[in-house]
Amino acid sequence: MCLLKSALRGLARLRPAPADPRHRDGRRAEREALRLLRAQGLALVARNVRNRWGELDLIMRDGPVLVVVEVRWRAGTAAGGAAASIGPAKQARLWRCTQCWLAGLPWPPPAVRFDVVLFEAGRARWLRDALPPPVHIASQHLHGRRRSR
Repeated sequence: MCLLKSALRGLARLRPAPADPRHRDGRRAEREALRLLRAQGLALVARNVRNRWGELDLIMRDGPVLVVVEVRWRAGTAAGGAAASIGPAKQARLWRCTQCWLAGLPWPPPAVRFDVVLFEAGRARWLRDALPPPVHIASQHLHGRRRSR
């Protein structure tokens, strides 16, 4: 299964970059977020992980903690800016996407955290532990606390 995932990730990298400038700006923001997080000591595990629920921009490791990172870019702060674009529906999709990805791991990580890196008006903000786990997700490995089913 891991070989299949690796092969599929390799094929995904062969796709031409989208022509839409918003995609180009979003990918640039992901590269900048990766640089920012690496400078803070986090290690890259995976990037642009896709499954039926959506895409995880970056998956990093911060010591023993697995960190799922959502990167949001907005040219300005109109309509609430980048942070406002991560509403309840987007959060639910991120959690489902993460749960699907975690289910494919050979062993569960000791803890999982959700961070957000926002780019607005040329400035980056890293929000650690930005998205709390939803009540209905029954995971034993969120934030290092054991949860009952």
